[in-house]
Amino acid sequence: MAEPVASTTSPLQPPADSVPLAHARSRLAVVWLTSAALIFGLLILQSLLGKYDNRAQQVWSWVLPTMMPTLTLMLTALGADALNAEPAGSHVKKSFVRIAFWLSLAYLCLILLTILIEPFVATESLDLFNLSNLWLGPFQGLVASTIGLVFLSKRSPAGPD
Repeated sequence: MAEPVASTTSPLQPPADSVPLAHARSRLAVVWLTSAALIFGLLILQSLLGKYDNRAQQVWSWVLPTMMPTLTLMLTALGADALNAEPAGSHVKKSFVRIAFWLSLAYLCLILLTILIEPFVATESLDLFNLSNLWLGPFQGLVASTIGLVFLSKRSPAGPD
């Protein structure tokens, strides 16, 4: 009597087109925290050097809402995972991580570009920053949706918890 052949795939084995959720979160957090440090560092330097005169508070009122909600979400989710063990084997599709990564990078580059291009345009700084909300606002919605799904997900390969 022939013995049954063991299956090479397990129902608990993650799909080949996925990455560990913790890895995806870490990669996105590095992009966001590095970019935030660069952008905030640049604005701190510009503020201290008097670039914005008495309008520094208005500049910061523009930049903080563009980044802080997403950074807060990420750090809260990472902190919660540090306190509570993540479900073993949680994975997310590579394609979705790529979308979240590239949307994040593009969004953060647009923020930085808005700051860096300011000396070369005829528009007043605050007017330029306010104008940039026309494209940054909708973009932020897309980024926040993808980031939110990655950082709030607790799904394991075997199904929802």
